[in-house]
Amino acid sequence: MRFLLVFLLLAVAQAAWSEDWLYLTYPGDTPLQIGIKYLKNPADWREVLKINHVATDRVLPSNTRIRIPVELLKVTPAPVLVTHVTGNVRVKPDGGVFRRLAAGDRLNGGETVLTGPNSFAGFKLADGTQLTEQPMSKLKFGRLAAWGKTGMVATELDLDSGRMEVGAAKQVGPAGGFKVNTPVAVAGLRGTVFRLNVSEDGSILRNEVLQGVVGISAQGKEVQVAKAEGTVARRGQPPEAPRPLLPAPNLDGLPGRVVDLPLHFAWPQMDHAVGWRAQVAADPGFQNILLDTSGDKPEASWQTNLPDGRYFLRVRAIDSAGLEGLNGDHPFELDARPLPPELSEPAADGRAYQEDVTFDWAASQDARGYLLQIAPTADFPAATTIERKLGSVVLATVQLKPGRYFWRMASIDEHGPHGWSPARALRVQPLPVAPQGSAKADGDSGQAGFTWQTVDGATQYDFELAQTANFTNIEAKQRLSATRTSVPVKPGKHFWRIRGVEEDGQTGAWSRTNPLFMPLQTPHGIRVDLTENHTVISWQGNAAAYRLEFARDAEFKSPLFNHRQKGNVTELPRLEPGEYWLRIIALDSDGALGGASKPTKFVVFGW
Repeated sequence: MRFLLVFLLLAVAQAAWSEDWLYLTYPGDTPLQIGIKYLKNPADWREVLKINHVATDRVLPSNTRIRIPVELLKVTPAPVLVTHVTGNVRVKPDGGVFRRLAAGDRLNGGETVLTGPNSFAGFKLADGTQLTEQPMSKLKFGRLAAWGKTGMVATELDLDSGRMEVGAAKQVGPAGGFKVNTPVAVAGLRGTVFRLNVSEDGSILRNEVLQGVVGISAQGKEVQVAKAEGTVARRGQPPEAPRPLLPAPNLDGLPGRVVDLPLHFAWPQMDHAVGWRAQVAADPGFQNILLDTSGDKPEASWQTNLPDGRYFLRVRAIDSAGLEGLNGDHPFELDARPLPPELSEPAADGRAYQEDVTFDWAASQDARGYLLQIAPTADFPAATTIERKLGSVVLATVQLKPGRYFWRMASIDEHGPHGWSPARALRVQPLPVAPQGSAKADGDSGQAGFTWQTVDGATQYDFELAQTANFTNIEAKQRLSATRTSVPVKPGKHFWRIRGVEEDGQTGAWSRTNPLFMPLQTPHGIRVDLTENHTVISWQGNAAAYRLEFARDAEFKSPLFNHRQKGNVTELPRLEPGEYWLRIIALDSDGALGGASKPTKFVVFGW
C-alpha cells in the first residue's frame, strides 16, 4: 500500500484542476488567438470572457491577468528524452518485451526501465527536469502530459527499488507537477534538487535534499526537511526527524592529472562517516555518470578502459542511517595512454628458481619502448632500484641474487615513461640442494639409523626407504624437522634417499640412491630342554633358517654334527650322556651365513 505523502513546502497543490491558470496578456492579444493557442476547443474563448467579466471580444487590454480554467486547456503528450545510457539498461513498453535502451530514445509513458550493475540512464523531461537512474534500479514512467503552451507539465513515475537523482525544474501551477510513487512514499515535488533511495525490499525510503525544502508526513506526523538535510521513512512508522547531511569531503589533495590505471582516488577520513559513494561522470552536472562505487573506506578504485580525456569525480560520505551527504566534486584529466604493459611472468608473488630471471610482458599499443624497474622494496628507492630501459621487446633477462624483490614496468612514448603497472612481488630462491648423509644398520636390534647434513632453504626433510632402487616398493616414508631418523628394517638389501622441503612445501632434489644392507639378527636366548626321549632346543631370531652346530669344546675344534632348521625351535632325539657345546648360525633366504650365537654349554646325564 502506498500511504506516505511527500510534498514540497511553499508549492501549489498539483491536484487543483478546478483552479485556474493565469495568463498575462500581450499587446494585440485577442480572445480568439488565446483560444486557438491554449484551449482544447478554441470556441471556448467566449466562456473565458464570461469568467473574467470581459465585455469586448476583440483586442484585450495588455498586461491583464486572464483566468482560464484548467479543464479548458489543451493536454498534449510530454515525452521524455533519453540523454545518455551507460552499461546494461533495458526498457519495456506496456505490454511489450524488454529491449536495450539507447541515447536519443523517447519515452511516452508506460515504459519500465531496468538498470544493471554499474549501469546508468539519464533522462530529460519536457519541463527541463534532469533525472538520472542509478545502478540496479527499477523505474516506471507513468503519466507524461503537458497543458499546451502554458508551461505546465505533469510527470508521474514509479520507483520500485534502487536510486534516482533529480534536478527538478520549477513547476508551473496549478496543474503541473512532478510525482514519484514508491512502495513507501508518494513524493510530490516542485522545483528542487534531491535524491531518492528505495531499499531492495521496498520497506525503506531515504531522501536527501540538496536544494529547496521538503515536507514528509506519515502516521499523523509531519517533518520538514530543509536544504542539506535528510530523513528516513520506514513502512508503518512516522518519519524520522531530519538530520543534517554530512558535509562535502575535502578533495583538495587529489591529482588534477591521472596517468595510472586502474583509476584510484583516496581522500581524508571524516567524522561520523561509515561509508562513501564515489562517481565519475563525463560532465560537471553528473547527468552522464560513467562509474559508481561505494565502500567503507575513504577511497575508490575502478578497473576501467575510459579513454583519455577530461572527467569529473564526485564523492560524498554516508552516515549511520544510510543517508548520503553533500557532494564533493573534483575535475581531473585522464592521461594514461600508452597504457603500461600487461605483466606476464614472473607471476604476482612468483618465484624464480635460478638467478637469471626472465621477465615477460605483453606489448602495449603506441609504446615505443619500456622501462623495467626492480627493487628490494615496494617504494622503489632510487639508491637500490635496478632499472633497464628497453626497446620494442617483450622479454628481458636480469641476473639477481637470491632474495625478495618488487618489479614494475612503464611504457615509453615520445615524452618518456608514461605511468606504471602495478608492482609485483618476486622471490629469487633456488630449490634446496640434495642432502648428503650416511646410514648404520644394527641387525640385532632390527633398527637402522640415518643422518644427513642441513641444506639452505630447507625447514624439513623427506625420507624414503624402499626394497627397490626405483622406489616402487616403499617401506618407510617420513617428513622430518630433524636431520636424523631411525626406523625398523627387515634383514636384506634396501635403498634410501632424502630431500629438502621448504617452508611452503616445495621440495628440492632427491639425494643419490643409497644402498643399505641389514644383517640378520644374531640368534640369542638359547634354551635346551631334555626329556626322556628328546632334546628340545629353542632360541630367538629373525632369520629364514638356522644351522645348529654341536661340538665337545667351546672353540668347536671337535665338532660332532650340524642340523639345519627353519623356525626358532627344533626337537632332536635324546643325545648320549655327556658334555656338549651348541652354537646357532642365522641363514638368509639364499643360504648365506649370518651372525652366530655365543657358544652354549649343556650336559646330558644318563638315566
